[in-house]
Amino acid sequence: MQKEIFIDEYIDLIGGNVSKKYIIEDKSIVKVELPPGCWGPMITPSIKSGHEVSKPIYVEGSEPGDSIIIKIKKIKVKTKYSTSGISEPIKNNYIDDPTTKGFCPHCHTLNPETKLIDIGPNGIVCSVCGTKIIPQKIKNGYTMKFDEDKKYGFTVNDSKNIAIETLQGNNYLPKNSNQISSLVLNTCDVKNVYSRVTPFIGNIGCSPKKSIPSSRNCGDSLNSLIKAGYSNLDKDDLTDAHMDIKNVKEGSIVISPVKVKGAGVYFGDVHAMQGNGELAGHTTDISAEINVEIKLIKNFNLKGPIIIPNSKDLSPELNYYSNEEFDYIRQTFKNCSKNDISKLIPIQYIGSGTTLEEAIENAVGRISNFTGYSIEEVMNRCTISGSVDIGRTTGLVYLTMMTPYNFIKKVIND
Repeated sequence: MQKEIFIDEYIDLIGGNVSKKYIIEDKSIVKVELPPGCWGPMITPSIKSGHEVSKPIYVEGSEPGDSIIIKIKKIKVKTKYSTSGISEPIKNNYIDDPTTKGFCPHCHTLNPETKLIDIGPNGIVCSVCGTKIIPQKIKNGYTMKFDEDKKYGFTVNDSKNIAIETLQGNNYLPKNSNQISSLVLNTCDVKNVYSRVTPFIGNIGCSPKKSIPSSRNCGDSLNSLIKAGYSNLDKDDLTDAHMDIKNVKEGSIVISPVKVKGAGVYFGDVHAMQGNGELAGHTTDISAEINVEIKLIKNFNLKGPIIIPNSKDLSPELNYYSNEEFDYIRQTFKNCSKNDISKLIPIQYIGSGTTLEEAIENAVGRISNFTGYSIEEVMNRCTISGSVDIGRTTGLVYLTMMTPYNFIKKVIND
């Protein structure tokens, strides 16, 4: 019987040594209740990250050079509303990085505790001296309401009552969350937009080699990390778990490289929906309950995460071949190949960097390392039947390549 654990505790900094508070063996089921990412933590300066993520899980037997398979079984939306928008830093209310180093300019407290006294951006004040303290505000944003079945979202015309409900403690947050709900900001610049709810996990994978803010575990944040004082950090210390890839939905599989003993698998930043690129920088963050299966793969040394997507999230040219299609292709073209023709499946490879060009180059290099194909062959394969898609315009991409099934068969069937 598979072991099951439930996690409802959260941290902001991740990496380095992994606690054994939550310890599992191979092939365990994990249920996690998660608070919203981004805007709640971003206006709560005592939180040293743009995310509150689940306390990392120690996977028995895992070592650097291994990988962890995470099968996403369920994502349940638990909130009625979401607030998001474009960030504008507030001068003097932070040092180096508004998301990780909030600062009170009056009493000079770094990452001060706060009190919530009113709705709107001026309603969050320093607990020490009472100064209005948020390190960033929403320049242009919205409040979205979800229908009862959590199938659709709609950006409301007036968010004041929602903000007041939140101030009074009547909108849901997990009990152990430390963030101030962004719903108190009372923002509704973008009105009358509706969208399907298609939830996915934005931050998912193994802990980085060194301790960093959880929202910065991605190569496009490397410059921000160095600026904020993490000068001894190398890109290879990260695991690119903060992907913001919309295909990380129910039915998909994420395979993450292990950088520390115990792996430190964690989750956070669930979004209700998002288009490729996350152009505004932030999107519809929600509380959610997720159900995943975790499996250890020894000596499967990845340079970065890969996704095995659900077929319903793929365009026709990049989708899985049916058995009938594959049998037809193999019979029709068997005289064209000296070897038996391999079945191809879509695999999505994450790449990151300080620019999109650097991220694409990084992804191509990771595919080459994984498959043994030359850089040029990877580029050709991704052009014939592949795709370059943007997770974040700041420098995170995912390359889809129809990959011989043999590269992954043992991993997903063991």
